[in-house]
Amino acid sequence: MTAKRNALILGAAAAGAIAIWSPSGQAAGRTETLRYHVKDVSKVLTHADGTVIRRPPFPEPQAGDVLVINSLDYKGDSRHHAANWTASQTRRCAFTQSEPDCSMTVAIAGSLLSLHGNPGTVVNGTGRYEGATGRVISVKDTGAGADVVARIKLR
Repeated sequence: MTAKRNALILGAAAAGAIAIWSPSGQAAGRTETLRYHVKDVSKVLTHADGTVIRRPPFPEPQAGDVLVINSLDYKGDSRHHAANWTASQTRRCAFTQSEPDCSMTVAIAGSLLSLHGNPGTVVNGTGRYEGATGRVISVKDTGAGADVVARIKLR
């Protein structure tokens, strides 16, 4: 895939883990800066004609193709992150003639968080994340995943 498409997908990928660092006892309305490392564990590219590719090498996505990526999310960054993942996510990017249309769903401690766009804005949530707002402010490709900085505000 080209560098531009990789950057767009990476931004969407990283956005999905936006709430990993929110401590369970956090006061409502508090804004936090979050840092975490996202590692992809599986990818599936479905071409517009229905052909499914589950293993690399993946060809350059074309208009009409859909890429689904599953990841595990670790507190920290690529140099210093937790040994165990604390959230999981699914990202889906539908490719068009211009920018991919990406959405993410993140499962965190019995709650869900939904994001949309590149690099990602919170659009919905359940449980602890109902009414949350936030956005990804930085995404860095580390070669072994992505380091992400985000701000989130709980209701």
